[in-house]
Amino acid sequence: MIVEEKQLESALQQAIDNSVLEKKGKKAKERNFDETLDLIINLRDVDVRNPNYKIDREFLLPNSIYDKKDLSIVFVAKGDMVVELQDKKYDVIDDKYLSELDKKDVKAKKKFVKKYDAFVCQAPLMRNIAKTLGRYLGQSGKMPKPQPKGYGIIRPDEEIERIIDNFRRRIKLRTRRTPMLQTKFGKKSMDFKENFENLKSVYNLIESQLPNGQGNVRSIYVKTTMGKPVKVQEPKSSRKGGKRR
Repeated sequence: MIVEEKQLESALQQAIDNSVLEKKGKKAKERNFDETLDLIINLRDVDVRNPNYKIDREFLLPNSIYDKKDLSIVFVAKGDMVVELQDKKYDVIDDKYLSELDKKDVKAKKKFVKKYDAFVCQAPLMRNIAKTLGRYLGQSGKMPKPQPKGYGIIRPDEEIERIIDNFRRRIKLRTRRTPMLQTKFGKKSMDFKENFENLKSVYNLIESQLPNGQGNVRSIYVKTTMGKPVKVQEPKSSRKGGKRR
C-alpha cells in the first residue's frame, strides 16, 4: 500500500472530528476525558511468527504523550542514585527491598507490578529484578529493556530527568500472532502538529521494520479511544481504473 503524508494527515483530522458526540436534535458534545489517538496497521505477506520478522521494541516519539501525573514509574537502584531519586520525590526500591519482596507470595508480587506503568533499573540490579519479578514483568510487558530495543535500563551518568522524558515519549511496538500492529501515538488534547509528527514518525519506523516496506502494508487506520476507525486512503495516482494496484 502506498502512503503519503497528505493521506495520513487527512485521516488524523477526520478521526479527531469523529470523536465528537453528535445526536440528532442535540448540540455536539465532547467526551469528558482526553482520548488517546491510535494507529492500526494490518499487514500482508509477512509471517509475524517468524522471529526474523517479529517486531518487539520501544520507540521514542518526537512529542511526549504523557504528563507526569499520567505515568507512574518506579526506579530500581542502589547507592547514591537512591538518595538522588528520593530527594526528587520519585518512587525507588533497592536490592534489599527486592529481597524482601522475593519472600512474598505470587499475589503480592503481581500487585506490586500492577501498581506501576514502568520499571527503570540500574544494570547491576537487572539480575535481582529478573529473579524476583521477571515472570510478572514479562507477562505485563514491563520488563526493562536495554537500548536500542528499550529505555528501561539506566546507563552510567544518565540524567534522571532525561529518563523521565524518554518514558513520557515512549510507546511499545509488538506483533503477536496476527499480522497487525496497534499503538497509541498521541492525545486529542495535544496540538494537531505534534500529533501529526508523532503519527508520521511511528508509521515510518514500522515501515522500516518490514521486509518489503509499504509492500507489506495491507491497510492503515487512525482512531481515537471511543471513535470509529478512519481508513487511510491511497493517493489517486496509485490507483488504476478506480481499483488499487
